[in-house]
Amino acid sequence: MNFQAALNFLLAGEELVLTTHVHADGDGLGALLGLSHWLTRQDQKHRIVVADETPDRKYRFLPGYDRIESVYCPIPVVPRLVVVDTTTSKKRIGDVADLIGPATKTLVIDHHVNEEEVGDVRVIDTDASSASELIYSLINWYGSNSGFTPEIATCLYAGIVFDTKLFKHSHPERALRAAAKLVGHGADPQQIAENMFSHQTYQTVKTLGFALSNLMLHENGQISTLYVDHKTHAMNGDLDGVIDHAMSIDGVEVALFFKEQEPGQQRVSLRSRGKVDVNRIARQFDGGGHIRASGCEIKGSVGQVQARLISLVREQL
Repeated sequence: MNFQAALNFLLAGEELVLTTHVHADGDGLGALLGLSHWLTRQDQKHRIVVADETPDRKYRFLPGYDRIESVYCPIPVVPRLVVVDTTTSKKRIGDVADLIGPATKTLVIDHHVNEEEVGDVRVIDTDASSASELIYSLINWYGSNSGFTPEIATCLYAGIVFDTKLFKHSHPERALRAAAKLVGHGADPQQIAENMFSHQTYQTVKTLGFALSNLMLHENGQISTLYVDHKTHAMNGDLDGVIDHAMSIDGVEVALFFKEQEPGQQRVSLRSRGKVDVNRIARQFDGGGHIRASGCEIKGSVGQVQARLISLVREQL
């Protein structure tokens, strides 16, 4: 693990811009904010910039949330960019990619399988549960005097529980060890779980109802699908947990959730019990993730995209 090179990059003195993928989620934001609090303690100047106009308000309980900036405010080309939980491509980080100039140096910290060999410094560990776990390991490697604060611990713990879905997926054994240490540093697991998983908006519940009304089984019950159309998607309900309902059905090996972000543009979440490598499928559409949980974006109607993905899942089954 190239932690020393990453630390040299982070603590070189030049201002840093920290970012993550578009539609920043609990792990991306938790990792960014945890790293941000640690950099502040090291007197390292930095900013947090994302491609979303407003980060998901569900995560406003995370310390430092209000410091996150949108790239749609005027920001010049940056000297050093730290990309967490994704790659530097414009498809991944959106318009933040426009901040990269000819002289920009980049650090990529990621736990996904990706063949894009980009980044002047890369910290990639596909056996990590989350980007937040990698930030925890980086800070921990720096030394016992680096100082985990309750703010750092809260952000990183939240990122870990988000990406593992409360330790159900994505190398939970590693996640649990890191999470236990973070609890010792001040993270409150009960309060974090309450904030992340126990509060839903009216729009979220309505969206879930629409998705479940379209639930279908295929291949003798081995594949489940559900979708929300563009009108329902525009309600801005929280879609994170919807696919879990499709995955919970007895006999289902793979669940596919289609979200029509724009007419004719589907964002797809894929889940697997392990028999099917959904990361391999997602990567065919420039997506990615893990063997059991991945995502991608595909142009076409929901019927067209669903037929393509069911065919690919069928091949592996």
